[in-house]
Amino acid sequence: MLFRVSSCLQWCKETGAAVEHWYGELIKLLGFVGELTLALGDAVRRPHRIKWRSFAFYLDSCGSGAMPIIALLGTLIGVILAFQALEQLSRYGAAGYVSNLVGTVIITELGPLMTAVVLAGRSGSAFAAELGSMKVREEIDALTTMGLPTGRFLLVPKVLALLIALPGLNILACVCGVFGGMLVIIAQVNISAIEYYYKVTEVVRVADLAQGLLKSVIFGLIVAAVGCMKGLEAPRDAQGVGRAATSAIVMAIFLIIVVDAIITAIFSM
Repeated sequence: MLFRVSSCLQWCKETGAAVEHWYGELIKLLGFVGELTLALGDAVRRPHRIKWRSFAFYLDSCGSGAMPIIALLGTLIGVILAFQALEQLSRYGAAGYVSNLVGTVIITELGPLMTAVVLAGRSGSAFAAELGSMKVREEIDALTTMGLPTGRFLLVPKVLALLIALPGLNILACVCGVFGGMLVIIAQVNISAIEYYYKVTEVVRVADLAQGLLKSVIFGLIVAAVGCMKGLEAPRDAQGVGRAATSAIVMAIFLIIVVDAIITAIFSM
């Protein structure tokens, strides 16, 4: 009995510590997003001060560099979703509605979510590792000593690149996902590609497209902000840089899923 009470108390203590930790991380992230918003506002007012060469580099590495994996994953997700939906809906004689389900789910949910998770692991961790390494080599301290704004030089190009790259990759993922679903449906159901196209365009509304694009923009901001914040907070050692990169992935994916649920609930009202 005493062992059970002790285990319960220990579990409560660990849960409370975890909640407190995540609450503190969220408060720090909100403050960092506020500072980042001010830096972005200054960049909009003075676009000539943006390091456009750095922006082009990050846009290429985050955007075009991720296109093959996004296209492949989008196609496979469309294939898997079509197979599963076809198996379930065929039991009720509704196999003709598989294209409606595939188009809506991929555009509103799976496309933005899958793209954001991939970029969180690919670009968010890279931002954290890069800034953490710069902190270890005291390059950030050198910028501060020279009076140069780290936000304009280091953060704004990364954030702008992801705000453009993630919506573009989301569109690619959605197109490939719908195409993957089409391959399965044409092979399994007596529906032509033209019929499939018209069914998808009929069921997908403007609100669905707006929902998917809004999610991708917000997810891009989350991935960039979390990656940059964790990189700037990294301890000055090699292990600290690794932990910062891992923490950036975990926190970004957690926030992406939470925000995705909130936006979905709002659009469903």
